[in-house]
Amino acid sequence: MESRRDMRWRALPGERSRFSRLLHIGRILAVLASFALVVTGILFALSYMNTPALVVEHPNGPISQYAAAHPSGPCAFPATRTGMWIEIPALEIDLPVREGDGSDNIPHCVALHYPGTAEPGDAGNSYLYAHGLWGMFGGLLFAKVGEDVILQDYSTGTVEHMHISAVIGRVKYNDTSWIHFQSPTPLLTLQTCIGANWNTDRWIVQATP
Repeated sequence: MESRRDMRWRALPGERSRFSRLLHIGRILAVLASFALVVTGILFALSYMNTPALVVEHPNGPISQYAAAHPSGPCAFPATRTGMWIEIPALEIDLPVREGDGSDNIPHCVALHYPGTAEPGDAGNSYLYAHGLWGMFGGLLFAKVGEDVILQDYSTGTVEHMHISAVIGRVKYNDTSWIHFQSPTPLLTLQTCIGANWNTDRWIVQATP
């Protein structure tokens, strides 16, 4: 016959079942916690990938590795403007648009239109690129959806209002998919440099009417 002490320390069937349920719940919570850590790590990595390599607050210094390696003074423009200009007031962008040749020969203080893409403001994808410096396209690194983009042709007097619709962010230098991006309606795809060299990452922003 069992002693009272032996009976007192033996778990009853109900207690074993309750313990098993608690153990099962603990395992589920551990799995969920591990999953949350993995998701957090992925989001952090994505955030890092879409962040410029070097960014400081304007106007106290360069905004990217490109700007740090290519310092530039303010742009000087003629008193009378002609032709197409692109203006993004919130980003301090105000540049004449000129025809580019798709090479790495990019003058300062202009936005170049990539050959073969739609004319700015016309239906289709118009691809514009400029240096990643303040006053040029450097401000694109701080672009926010909804900010105004103005295309103004001072020769004809036409003005088209658009807004930033997507901040694509950081892409590889040889990713040409954004040049060939298709759109049935007017689309501006704006590109600038992040890194110090030609073969370094780009930054992409898009604008629509």
